[in-house]
Amino acid sequence: MKDPNILIRYKDKFENELRNCLSNSHSQAYSMLRYCMGWEDMDGNVLQAPSGKGLRPSLCLFVSEATGKNLDKSIQVATSIELIHNFSLIHDEIQDLDQVRHHRPTLWTIWGKHKSLIAGNLMQVAAHKNIDSIQFNDEQLKSSVSILLGNACIKMIEGQTLDLLFEKQDSIELEDYLHMISLKTGALLRASLNLGAILNVKDTYLLSCIDQAGEALGYAFQIRDDVLGVWGSQETTGKPVGADIRRKKKSLPIVHAMSRESGKILNRLNDIYSRIEVTDADVDTVLNIMDDLKTREYAEMLTKKYLQTALKSFRDTKVEKKFQEEFKELIDFLAIRNY
Repeated sequence: MKDPNILIRYKDKFENELRNCLSNSHSQAYSMLRYCMGWEDMDGNVLQAPSGKGLRPSLCLFVSEATGKNLDKSIQVATSIELIHNFSLIHDEIQDLDQVRHHRPTLWTIWGKHKSLIAGNLMQVAAHKNIDSIQFNDEQLKSSVSILLGNACIKMIEGQTLDLLFEKQDSIELEDYLHMISLKTGALLRASLNLGAILNVKDTYLLSCIDQAGEALGYAFQIRDDVLGVWGSQETTGKPVGADIRRKKKSLPIVHAMSRESGKILNRLNDIYSRIEVTDADVDTVLNIMDDLKTREYAEMLTKKYLQTALKSFRDTKVEKKFQEEFKELIDFLAIRNY
């Protein structure tokens, strides 16, 4: 699957800045962060391992280019966004006990949970330090950027807390699930677009359109992630089919299944999700129930609905046609991405 131009064009720009932020060679904590980014192995040897898509910083730079062309300050802001995102991944891996990301052992499986928590904290501090180092002519703009990123970080943490709390609840309403993902995933993704825009424009209508596009993208991205967490292949995601079922995650597929079922089948789902360990047979049982309910089709329909909302909102900005076309290419990619 070919990456869209938005995910290709800016990667070198913000990755160079990321390397500058994490270049301290005298601290093991920084070496751990470089391992996370795929730049070093666990012994500190230089390599280029698979890394993330860079969606959030790319969106920030794309919107900045579409609304104003000047990328100098946007690159530093985009870098901080990616640092915040990776800080959240380090902590998320510990909380979910994930052992693999991007086909490599996760940080905590090598250095332990305590050191990895500290490394994650360092990544977050590096993000805010990087923002503070940006030279703005407009102090009000600098304050707005800092507040927007800080609020997104707070909401992301609130969403992660809700996600963990939901694991202990028997049933989750769709409305509650959508609120949770609007924070956990949506807040930083939404802020990525908004930060790219406020660096260049003050037009309230354009900013509102960008914000609405970012909000819808956040929903769509997480719902697609939930689909991959249940039906994604190990070859592309690095996790086996049914991974989120095995982890008893209250993601959209199980929220949908539990809301549609009652009686014996609902009791069966609750029984499986209350067990200490979910077996292969349990995973197959849940997958069969979801197949009967057409849960995957429902999730994919919801993904497309939010992506179309994002596309319409971005079209309403009336930015140049080439940027409209590139955003459409990204939307098409996000609808069918398999990693």
